[in-house]
Formats: sequence, structure tokens, C-alpha cells
Amino acid sequence: MATETLIIVVGGDYLAYEICREILKTAGQRVALIWKHEEERAARLLAQTVAQLSNEHPDTFAFLNEDPADQANLRLAGLEPPEASSVQPNYCIVAVSQDDRLNLRVALLARDINERIRVTIRQFNPVLGHKIQEGLKYNCTAISPAAHAAATYAASAVDPSCFYALPFPTLETLVARVVHRRGRVLGEQQGNDSPAGLFGFCERTADEFGIAGLNVVEAEAHLRARIVAIDGHTPYLCHGDEDHADETLIGTALDASTRVVVFGPIAAIKRTWRRAERTHRRPLAQRLRQTVRAVRVSLRRVEPMLRNVFIASFVLFACFSVFFTFALHLNPIEAIYFVLTTMTTVGYGDITPCRNCATQAMNPHEVIVLLVGMATMLAGVSIFAVFTATITAALNAATVRRLRGLRRVTRSGHVIVCGAGNVGSLVIDYLRELGEDVVVVERSPDAILMELARDRKIDLLTGDATNDDTIAYCSPEHAKALVGVTNSDTANLEVALGARTRMRERVNADLHVVLRIDDLAFGASIKRHFGIASFSTTELTAPTIAGLARFESTRGRFDIFRGTELERTFQLAERFQGAENAPPPAPPERPGYKVRWVPLYVWREHGTAKGVAVPVHKFQGDARPGDRLLFMVPLDQFDTSAGG
Repeated sequence: MATETLIIVVGGDYLAYEICREILKTAGQRVALIWKHEEERAARLLAQTVAQLSNEHPDTFAFLNEDPADQANLRLAGLEPPEASSVQPNYCIVAVSQDDRLNLRVALLARDINERIRVTIRQFNPVLGHKIQEGLKYNCTAISPAAHAAATYAASAVDPSCFYALPFPTLETLVARVVHRRGRVLGEQQGNDSPAGLFGFCERTADEFGIAGLNVVEAEAHLRARIVAIDGHTPYLCHGDEDHADETLIGTALDASTRVVVFGPIAAIKRTWRRAERTHRRPLAQRLRQTVRAVRVSLRRVEPMLRNVFIASFVLFACFSVFFTFALHLNPIEAIYFVLTTMTTVGYGDITPCRNCATQAMNPHEVIVLLVGMATMLAGVSIFAVFTATITAALNAATVRRLRGLRRVTRSGHVIVCGAGNVGSLVIDYLRELGEDVVVVERSPDAILMELARDRKIDLLTGDATNDDTIAYCSPEHAKALVGVTNSDTANLEVALGARTRMRERVNADLHVVLRIDDLAFGASIKRHFGIASFSTTELTAPTIAGLARFESTRGRFDIFRGTELERTFQLAERFQGAENAPPPAPPERPGYKVRWVPLYVWREHGTAKGVAVPVHKFQGDARPGDRLLFMVPLDQFDTSAGG
């Protein structure tokens, strides 16, 4: 039986380098990186990274500066056909270049050499990735880094204590979400079932969760979520199919200062974040002042021609009213009524300038009255035509401005999302499903955003998010959070600094900011100098892909109690419970080992009805055949230095 795994990584960006680092953290695995850069700066970064990895892992890391699309280079990396030798390592190829077509091509070339090789590929489109997965039938996983990271950005926006999030069940949810977005644009009926909810890990003190003084069972009932760790200890733990719960820890009341990690639906956990109460509705007096200011601005923007027409119509209306008061011997109210019905061409006939004109000759006075009456009609038709055209144009302009233009948003407690690309669009969907008011700033909105704005499901501002005036229109001083997820790290930082400056000027407080910073070193510098934490798509995705290189059930890897002496690393996994209903299996190099794991939730289908997420605490009795089991595995049990 093979006791070693050879993982061939194809790619030359930060994601590929971090995947190599993550894989090399685990014993029993060799990594071969294949890539060739033509651009000088990228080639220099590649050479530096390769030198560092070779120095740190001289026996388990190799590099080929060759074209990965050449089958001969895959063989040079160590990939062999099944019949080449009696003892072979477990093979896996991880194709994570920024070219989806190249990733697929390399994966197929590897399968041509060895049909048993495990395939993990990066695909921009989750739907296409799912189709590739289905087409290759077995031992293949396609992942979209953007879709994978979007869940954490959205969850952290509504609960700053959230450090990792995902939809559950994972793959089916991501595919359904993308299809659902496309269906809205095509006008297709989607039914009533929405994708499953967003789940996340949050770390706070027991007091901040509002569970101080409660034991674990009571706290979970209060939070409607699972407590997975308390000061570095796991209250519920399984060894294979055996239950090893810490009954003492479960029954002990939580101190206010106890650090707790909770996992569950973000919609439930976010309600316990007390600092969210800081965003209040605007006072009535302030809203009235803003309304008056908006009216004054609107009056200043009125076209000069329209002002002249309005003045002329008022003067004519007054003159006609005075004339008919004397000409027809009417009182002022009757005269105004007659002029108004004449100018609007209503003409009820109860008052007429000439009663016997059809049967008798008209005198000069009657002729003058008739001529003035006709002039009144013509003036009315012209004036109201101008007003009708102006009002129509104003309504159209207001509609376009609401959909695409810049205008001041008067919401409170909303979330501002800057950037609506592949990551931002999914963040917007997650936030809407969490019941948040979303204000989107995007330079070039697509049809989906336009449709959402037209249906008043979001507020859309078309403009440059790095412009301070654009951010000012979003009312950041009344917002719950700002999420910067454009494709530029510097643009995201500029947006955050602009919003924070306005926030401090207006209310002397800091705005909760969630930034996408793909350069890990740049993100660390931002936190060190500006005090702004950020998430990297690479940081969130690389550990997951590294885990997928060996186990297709991997859904993430993260640290809890990071930066403290209690820090521990866990791998998150999801598996389908077949008819045998077996516990999580041991790794290939440790056959028969009973893996220690923490049960979290199962996704259980109820006939033809929508499934439901059920919290679980042990394997026996809680997990059933047909369930989707979500669990986390402490990786310190595989640390060979600890005697494993």
C-alpha cells in the first residue's frame, strides 16, 4: 500500500505558492511545482519562492521551469502510468493557474498518463466546474476561489467576529446560487426554494455572545448554534465512531471572560453581536433637514427655460383671470375656475364666453371675449405640453439615476459593497439572504445588478469607489459595514481610508471594514500601519485546495484562537453518508487509525421537501445514511513530531 503522496502543482501566482506551503506542512507528501513565466518580474518572484521552498523542504519539494501543458514535463515531475511499477505513490494534480482552459487541459493530460490520479482544478465559473466534476466522474474536484472566499467576506461584514464561513451543503449551494442569479436575468421562474444558508465560525468571549453563566447545552440552545471550542478545548469529540465528549466541560457554567468558538447559521449568530447596535436611525429632525436640502438642490437644478415657462404661465393665468372677471361679470373664484378649465381643455360648459353666438350676430365685445378665450386654450395646451414633457423627462432621469447614477443614499444600518465582480456579486447575494440592506458601488454594473436595482432589492451607485464623493453618497457614517472587494488591493485600501476619514469627521467613530487584499504581505502591512484587518482570497482558498489535493471532502482549513497559546489548526470536511454510514476515514498512510473529529451539522433531506441543517454532537445515533455530514478534524493528531 502506498505510504507517500506526490502532488503536482501547476500555477505561478500567490495561490499556487501558498498551496505548496500548505501541502508541505503535512508529513508524507512530496510536491512538484511546474510553471514557466515569460514576464520578468513574475519570473523573479517565482525564483524567490522556489528558492525559499527548496531551502525549507529540500527532500519533499521539486521545481520544473517548464510548460505544464507538455505531457513529457508531467512525466518529468514524477507522474507514471499505473503499470510502470508495482509500488507507486498516491498521485494528485492541482491545476490552479489563472487560465481555466489550461487547467482543464493539464488535468486531462494527467489523466491520460494515469487514470487513477486525483484531480483538483481551479475554475472561474462554479457551474462549469461542477460539469467538469460530473464529466470526469470520480476523484475530481473543481473549485472557484472567488466563490469560496465570498462567504467569509459577507459573514464578517455582519459579524466582525467571524473568521471563516461557507454555505452548507457547499458545492450544490454554490452551483444553485450562480444558476439562480442567471435565471433572474433570463426571466425564468425559480420556485420558492432558495439555496441553503450561510454558516460560519465566530470567536468571542462568553459575555460577548451573551452566554456567560450558562453551560454548553444551555448556551447552544440560546445561540441556536454549536459550541465547538472553549479556551482551546473541544466539548464534543469523536474517535472514529466512538463518542469522547468532555462531560465535565459540557456541564460547567461559562465565565464571562472565557473564549468561545461558535459555529452555526450566521443569521442566528449575528443577532448576538452587540456592537451592531451602534448604527442608529437618523433623527427625525436630521431627515427633515435633508429633505429640505434635497428640495432646494432640485430647485436650483431646474432648467432656466422651465422656470421662464412657469413664470409666463403664472402671469398669463393671472391676466386671463382678471380679464374674464370683468368681461363675463364673474367673481374672482369663478373666473379662476373658468380659466383653469379652459387652459386644461376640460370645459364643463357651465360658464361660456358666448351663449348665443351660433344663432345671433356677435357684437365687438363678444368677439374680443371669444378671441381671448381661444388664446387661453392655446396657451393652456402649450404650457401643459411643456410641463408634461418636463415631468416625464424628470421621472425618466430619476429612474436612470436610481439605477445607474450617483445620488445620496438615506439608509441606516446598511452594508456598502464596493466592487461587484465575481466575488462582489456573491457577497451581495449572501448579504441579501441575511436580510441586510445593501448599497453597491460599481463602475460598470452588469445586467443582474441593474435588475436588482430596478426591483429595489439593492441601491446601486455607478461610479468610482475610490472617489471620496462617491463614498460620501453612500452615507458611511450610518452604515453597518463596508466591504471592499474590487480586483485592486490598493483601490480597496483607498476606499477603506476614505470611508474611515468621513466616519471620523461626522460621528468620531470607526466604520467596520472588510477588505479583500490578495497580497498577503501587503495585507499584513495594512493591518500593522492602518489597523485595518483584511482577508485574502489566497489565504482563504489555498488551505482548502491543499486539503482537496488528498481528500475531496475538504471544505477549508483554519486556526482557532489564533495568536494565543491556545492556537489550534482544524480541517473542515463534508461527506455523504452512504448506506454503510461509516465515520470519517483514516488517511492512506495511516490505515486503521481512528481519526479524532468534531461533529458539527448534518444536512438532512425530508422526502421531496427542502432539506434542513441539524446540529450533531456524536456519531452513533446522530448521523444517518443519506445525510451530508459536516465536521472538523484537529490536524495536530497527524503531527509526527508529537508522536501522532
